[in-house]
Amino acid sequence: MAIKNIVIGGFTKEQREKELEKTKVKLSKKGYKFLKFEEKGALKSVAIFEVDEAILKKEKSMQLIVVGVGFMIIAAILYF
Repeated sequence: MAIKNIVIGGFTKEQREKELEKTKVKLSKKGYKFLKFEEKGALKSVAIFEVDEAILKKEKSMQLIVVGVGFMIIAAILYF
């Protein structure tokens, strides 16, 4: 298991709490387990999640595929 920190943005405490709840619901569906929330102010608050490394590898590979396809599209547009 790995630990992943997610920045929770919001200018007021209420906005950050609302964003935290949305993030917890979204990531729990992906297999993340919420551990704790560290309130540090506007753009420094962090939610700490525990996640299986296989999930992280899958997310990373999907990001690389999207970036690769994007570069191929740009290269094709510039070529033609």
